[in-house]
Amino acid sequence: MEKIKLRANAKINLCLAINGKREDGYHLIDTVMQSVDIFDGVTIERDNNISVVCDIDVPMEKNIAYKAALLFFEHTKVIGGAKITINKNIPEAAGLGGGSADAAAVLLGLNTLYETNLDYEMLCNLAEKLGADVPFFIKGGTQRCEGIGEILTELPLFDQGYFLIVKHGEKPSTKEMYNKLDKVGYNNPDTKNVIKAVEKGDLEALSENLGNCFADTQDYSYIEAKFKETNPLGVCLSGSGPSVFAMYESKEKANKAKEYFDSLGIKAYLAKPCKCGIEIE
Repeated sequence: MEKIKLRANAKINLCLAINGKREDGYHLIDTVMQSVDIFDGVTIERDNNISVVCDIDVPMEKNIAYKAALLFFEHTKVIGGAKITINKNIPEAAGLGGGSADAAAVLLGLNTLYETNLDYEMLCNLAEKLGADVPFFIKGGTQRCEGIGEILTELPLFDQGYFLIVKHGEKPSTKEMYNKLDKVGYNNPDTKNVIKAVEKGDLEALSENLGNCFADTQDYSYIEAKFKETNPLGVCLSGSGPSVFAMYESKEKANKAKEYFDSLGIKAYLAKPCKCGIEIE
């Protein structure tokens, strides 16, 4: 095999709570992440060197996909390289995990391309070195993520409903967001209720328990109000923002809501839950 194509799916946080800090300053989270079918296209070809071509303006050495490739070759000692091409569809710096998904796709793609047979646990160990949420994307689906995001518990796939996602404004650095959160305090959702709803496949109960402690750090009242005009089941922030999503019971209702946002000149992404973080085409 000389070339592989993958889909790197985005994620949303069905809930996100903060349970304090570690001694090194990293925050301890408790979140349920859900893969959704907004994806970046990632193509990897065998090459002598490592290179990344991406349709956004990011220096190659700072691209997490490039760092993932470096880490893979350093760990496996494979002699070779990769030409990586990324076609971005997931909004950047949006709380949807686009960069992390790309990094996971590179690890999985290179593992397949070079037949290195790294198992799930090893891939997750490598992923953790790239970012706390990268391990989630190695498998994806519906998972509870604890610690700094690296402790994963797979949940039954929640495959009901549709989401409409709007990136509202620009995101400050994650560090800034956590510092702001420390000042305003943690208004945590009930993760256990979210998990119960997921386990029962109860769309209505899930929508009633959506929540994100970062909601108090930013004002997205305008977008929330516009969402509520479309009668969603629930509205919530994803990650540390600025993306906001609404949940609908049918594709028809989600499409009507998208048409409404289109009429307002607001970019909205229609998505449904999906079973994995990375798909090989």
